[in-house]
Amino acid sequence: MTTPDERVLARNDRYLREFVEALHLCPYAKRCREEGKLQRRVIRRREDALAAIREIEAMPADAVEVALPTFPEEPADGEESARAFQAFCAELREQMFASHPGQAPFYCVAFHPDLPRDLLDANRAVRFIRRSPDPTLQLVRASILVRVRGDGGGGSRYVDTSLLSLEQAMALLSPASLAERIGEANLATLQREGPDRLELLLSSLRGWRGSGPPRDH
Repeated sequence: MTTPDERVLARNDRYLREFVEALHLCPYAKRCREEGKLQRRVIRRREDALAAIREIEAMPADAVEVALPTFPEEPADGEESARAFQAFCAELREQMFASHPGQAPFYCVAFHPDLPRDLLDANRAVRFIRRSPDPTLQLVRASILVRVRGDGGGGSRYVDTSLLSLEQAMALLSPASLAERIGEANLATLQREGPDRLELLLSSLRGWRGSGPPRDH
């Protein structure tokens, strides 16, 4: 018999494998997971979030490149709850930056099942891609962003986009064309696969949020 936390992680695992990785929305995700550099935490109370982040920050750099603290008790009942979770993420991000003058170890963004489906352009489509089964924070190690950008010297630089996740690319202080190319590629994928079909997939991955077994569709 699975525990509630195991069911939360199972939902997240299906989201990563069946949506993000299957559609190649984040080329970096599969490698990070397979190399064991993805850390996940199930957090039941907001007040425990910062301590969990501090624990992740204290881990060796080669042990974690991406972390996904997940909050199954957070409301998921419409776009207002998504906005509230994004505001919570922003507060945590400020605390992370304040504790690390110069550069925080991780960059942080919010994922939520009720983020809007708006595919008007590539920037808006990012929110649809972030429709995780449960409210979740994505922490990406800042040093990864430095590494994929190159040595920081002048002139032209080659960036291996196979090392980039969508979040990393959008966070880079790189030419806008790079972020635009990745965003446009993902938007084209969403349109090709069919937004209605993908919305059904995401709804099925969301499953049952509570003490019972997840739904399979």
